[in-house]
Amino acid sequence: MTEMTRRSLLGASVLAAIGAATGCSGSSTQSGSTSGGATGTLDWWDHFSSFKRLNDDWAKTQSPALKTNVGHTYYDASKATQAFQLAHQANKMPDVYSNVIGLPLPALVSGKWVHEVTIPADVKSKLPKDAFTEGITQLDGKLYGFPMFSFRQSSTLVWVNKDHWSKAGLDPNNVPKDYGAFKDALGKLKSAGIQPLTLAIGADGGRIRDQVDDMAQAAGFPGYQGLQFTTGEYAYHHDAYVGVIEFLKQLNDDKLIMPGSNNFGVVDARTRYASGAVGTFIDGIWCAGGSKALAPTIVDKLASGQILVPTAGTDPWCYRGRPAATYFVSADSKNPDAAGQLIASFMSDDYQKGMVEAMDQPPLNLDQVASSNVVDAYKKGVEYCKENVFLMPQAIVKNPAIARVDALRKPVTPHVGNIVQGYLGGSIKDLKAELKKLSDATTADRAQALTKAKAAGAKVSESDYVFADWKPGQDYGAAK
Repeated sequence: MTEMTRRSLLGASVLAAIGAATGCSGSSTQSGSTSGGATGTLDWWDHFSSFKRLNDDWAKTQSPALKTNVGHTYYDASKATQAFQLAHQANKMPDVYSNVIGLPLPALVSGKWVHEVTIPADVKSKLPKDAFTEGITQLDGKLYGFPMFSFRQSSTLVWVNKDHWSKAGLDPNNVPKDYGAFKDALGKLKSAGIQPLTLAIGADGGRIRDQVDDMAQAAGFPGYQGLQFTTGEYAYHHDAYVGVIEFLKQLNDDKLIMPGSNNFGVVDARTRYASGAVGTFIDGIWCAGGSKALAPTIVDKLASGQILVPTAGTDPWCYRGRPAATYFVSADSKNPDAAGQLIASFMSDDYQKGMVEAMDQPPLNLDQVASSNVVDAYKKGVEYCKENVFLMPQAIVKNPAIARVDALRKPVTPHVGNIVQGYLGGSIKDLKAELKKLSDATTADRAQALTKAKAAGAKVSESDYVFADWKPGQDYGAAK
């Protein structure tokens, strides 16, 4: 079994594996279609809550087009990875599934997770020329999927409830940008009898890990997920990471974070926000659509602000790599051609329009959002990302042979999210020492993967991770 990088598998019986593989789970909902003349079935699973209605309807419309019964199943983000992993173990993966496993493409290929995809030329023509990247969307020239979302997005915007903020004497259209002013605003919410803030800290810690990575970048960390761009060294113990986590600890100690948040998964926390139980929620650009799916009445109360920075006037810059495939065809699929056609259909004008209006991750063409029928809070969030999220350098783009290293990497735990959980909960006392252990462990894991890859003939080195010409606040264009 290929191990996961983003989420840990807690263990389950064979019966549980079969149950997850067939969609029999309390964390999933299914929609199917029986179409006259259709034969066989095509199972499609994903974790996009904002797209649930769109995808349910799309499954019905594509059944006659593909001449097979397309069934769509939604899993919430905190449960999806485990469900997919169990299905993979049981060789009962759906034909089409969303990219939530957290493994690099080489590991998905070697672990027999994915099947090559054939995309019609007219669909390929709708995508940017650099949409296909060796090691990210294709491997050894074989295509395994294509991106549908822009890399200019964030998991860490500030979402507020207009009514609650107004009641506390705060301007919901002018959300504070720096730590001090934001903390003061939360204090005013608390004084007004409003629960100030919730975060998705619990489950496997994956969401809070992503958010700490984002906030560390905005706080000045010159890299991504602990890896410094200019030196190629891991430095989770950098002052930016320490400062972000200490700030979260202050909010927690001052009881500004909703009780129970340390155990909340994404849907748990977002439900509190969407239902009006809390005034503020730190969540991704997709919060508008996800909240609407949970409680439609929240839409008119949505307002958004940028990622927080330590001090006023700091540029809130973040960095992302080239987008990966959004969906894959499973290696278990008995009908990979139809599965590929289903994925290709997502680039149709009708689906793209529905995707934008669902207010989830922004599409590759961000210009579609300004003229779309979406709320101002979502448009504002997309504009922020458009202006402040930049393309980062990547070793695999510089040297595609790094794919062979990625296939040999292993999960390193406890990761940043787990460390946040432990530090806020009191089980971790020396934060910087724990972060230094993570830096060292991640460095050691890369070293062992490099050694094995080189022994197998790959022309790779640590210098592939060094980008001395990287400059903050701009797209990195030197990598080819």
